[in-house]
Amino acid sequence: LTAARNLALAEKAEKDFLVICNGCSSSLKSAARDLKWNVELNDKVNQCLAKIDLEYKGTAKVKHIVEVLADEISPDVIRKKVVKPLKGMRIGVHYGCHMMRPSDAVMVDDPLNPKKYDRIIEALGAKSVDYHSKLLCCGNALNVADVADAANLAVRTKLNDLKEAQADALSVTCPACFMQFDGKQFIMKRGGEPHEMPVLTLVELIGLALGLSPSELGVANHRVNTDSFFRKWDKRLSELIKVEKTVDMKVLQDCYRCGACVDDCPAAQVCEDFNPQEIVGKMLAGEIEELINDPRIWECLECHTCYEMCPQKFGMEKVITLLKHLAIQRGVMPSPAKAGIDIFMKTGKLGEPSKSQRKKLGLGEFPASGQEELIKLLEEIDE
Repeated sequence: LTAARNLALAEKAEKDFLVICNGCSSSLKSAARDLKWNVELNDKVNQCLAKIDLEYKGTAKVKHIVEVLADEISPDVIRKKVVKPLKGMRIGVHYGCHMMRPSDAVMVDDPLNPKKYDRIIEALGAKSVDYHSKLLCCGNALNVADVADAANLAVRTKLNDLKEAQADALSVTCPACFMQFDGKQFIMKRGGEPHEMPVLTLVELIGLALGLSPSELGVANHRVNTDSFFRKWDKRLSELIKVEKTVDMKVLQDCYRCGACVDDCPAAQVCEDFNPQEIVGKMLAGEIEELINDPRIWECLECHTCYEMCPQKFGMEKVITLLKHLAIQRGVMPSPAKAGIDIFMKTGKLGEPSKSQRKKLGLGEFPASGQEELIKLLEEIDE
């Protein structure tokens, strides 16, 4: 009767429902289903509603926000509207029980293998990570059942799985789920548990990607501190800007789709774990931090084979060389490479000629190299 009253009010205003709460969506949609197929129940409800001058006709539609964003607006349109992409950020999506179930009533997504929320997150530029407890309940209803320990365990399980999946944040749509993961986590943390997983709603993430500031979105009102998310995001955006100044991302996309040179890459033929196409794909996904710290980028021989074979005259090596430069700036490199760079910066040379070997070959003293001048130039660049 309560759901029917709300639906009847929407019908009277000639409006549909847009719902962010999973429980509200499921309740309203389930009521609409039951009233549609049970004529006796529908008549009984309308007899009650008549007392307040309302009638339920079944014309108002109930739409979950994920449903609208995925089906009516579409991830492609969202992607085109993004001004500040969440590139490189790893987001764990929490669908929640009632967004998808009962499936015969809500009909938002596949109840056992949903994808729509993930596609929206990835349209914002982030990576939607898989984790073991992704489809498990938040446990909020266990608080009503007065079994707080079990409710806490549901939260703790998901937080631990997200940490293992190296997620930067958890995203929810449902306010009840948000309170469970943000509020309960805060209490656990205050009790000494080492949890630090920012919780951001889908609407907040969309707002951030569209250029709104955290303060405009009220993110400071969260119980769990979100600073770690924004620090990492800002850092990755600055890295992305450096990359985009050097590499044409449209050309990079074409390069990734082509991949014709991979089988001819000498390094790929002798290094079992080296795949330049995979590296280019991660670059496109904004996973620059991971790539800088990935020792495999140093397996590229910079032999220019991919460049010569590339119809765009681009070559995957250009991406990997850029990553090496970024890694060098961070001091992240194999010890032989570091030793060589250190020697060059100090001496202006990569090595010294052997005087004894030159003497054996009847060669004279090696000419002055002008290394002092080069060292001064290198010092200026370093400053």
